[in-house]
Amino acid sequence: MPRPVQSTSTLLSVRSALILGLSLIFGAAAAVLTYFAVGSAAGAILAAGAATAGAIGLLNQIVSGATDNNGD
Repeated sequence: MPRPVQSTSTLLSVRSALILGLSLIFGAAAAVLTYFAVGSAAGAILAAGAATAGAIGLLNQIVSGATDNNGD
């Protein structure tokens, strides 16, 4: 019986895991601070979602290191 071929590819790249992990931390921090300030769980969840989405976009630009200009 032949052995199954093991895949060497990973589920997420290191860059993607870093961005996702840091953005989830930022979202959790925003949720906690919003809950303490407002006292509403719904508001905290909305703030967490907004902070996580914003952090993903920001960290993606920071970690990529790509620039739009050609050095002029």
